[in-house]
This record gives sequence, structure tokens and C-alpha cells, in this order.
Amino acid sequence: MARPRIPLISRDRALSVALEIIDARGLEGLSIRRLAQALGVNGASLYHHFRDKDEIVAGAAELALAELRAAGAHAGGWRRWLPESVRHLRQALLAHPALVPVVARHRSLGMGARVLDTWAARLMEEGVPSAAVMPLLDALELFAISSALHETHGAAVPVEGYPALAKATAERGLSSAEIHDLVAASIIDAIDVAVEQRQARWLPGNAHRRAAPTS
Repeated sequence: MARPRIPLISRDRALSVALEIIDARGLEGLSIRRLAQALGVNGASLYHHFRDKDEIVAGAAELALAELRAAGAHAGGWRRWLPESVRHLRQALLAHPALVPVVARHRSLGMGARVLDTWAARLMEEGVPSAAVMPLLDALELFAISSALHETHGAAVPVEGYPALAKATAERGLSSAEIHDLVAASIIDAIDVAVEQRQARWLPGNAHRRAAPTS
């Protein structure tokens, strides 16, 4: 379908309304026709900004994570702001459950790259070796996404007929959010140890340099 020469709506407005529809009706509830009706335009107007529905969904998912771009501005060293930023990533995903699988599928296509670039820049500014930055961000981002995916789309473990499992489930002492924070802290500790062990190889000529944890 040909795109109109003059856009009748902005891309940002279209994505904002698309996100509202997805949150209310799920991915299946979003269509070009429904979005156009909500915007008060003809469906053809959307093709000025988007190739198809998939591009609208990807844009809506990126919009849902847009507030995380400034997450690296928290006070304190990276050991303080990075876990907090990853926690906010998980919370943003939980706020838009229909989009969690989309974020998981499109991660390799660059979704969230602006967020990660902000975090990577600050980590390196604070002295974290560049060789450790992507392992650190990959592990934390993947766990945040998998935690949100499990909470929003995971099936409950069947406990009927399994008394020990039923008791353990009923009396579980940690919430999903608490487990996420504990594992995130463990990931940071483990990669920090790897920096200590491998920094001579990662930072030639700076074998004794290490980014000091700050609190």
C-alpha cells in the first residue's frame, strides 16, 4: 500500500496508542484497522511511518523501555546503579506483559540498544574493563527478561499429588522479585571475580588495575 505524502499523525503518537491497545487487549488485539480508528485516521496513514504491524509492535516494545534510557543517571557507583537499573528493566517488562515475549525474540535485532549503550558507557567511565562490559550486561539483561517471562507467561508447577512440593510451594520464603535481585547480585560478584582473574589478559600493562566497587 502506498504511503501518503504528508503524515497525518506522528510516529510517537501512533506508538503510544498502540502500546495502550496492546496493554489492554494483548498482541492479538492490535491491528492496523483498530489502531487507525483509535487515532482517527485512515489505515493508509500508518504506512507513512511503518511497514507493517510487526514494526509497530517492535516500536511499542521499545517505547515501553524508553524510560530506562536515563537509568544510568542514578547516584553511586556501578555496583549500586546497575542492579537498580536491571530491576527497573524487569519492572518495565512486568508492566507490559504482552510485550515480554516480543522483547525476548527481538533482543538480537537491537531492541534496547540505546539503553544498553547508556549503561555500557557509564560502566567503562567508572573503570570496568570493556572486555567485561558485555558479559555483565548480557547476563543481567537475559536474566531480567527470563524472570519477567516466567512470571508473566510461565505455567504454575502442578503440586497435586506431590506433598513435599506442595508444602515447599506454599511456604516459599522468597518472592520472584527477591530471587531476581539475589541472582543479579550473584552475577555481578561472579563477573567481578572474573575481572580479577583475567584483567592481565584484558588490560595489558595494567595487571594490577581493577575497578574498585563503590557503594
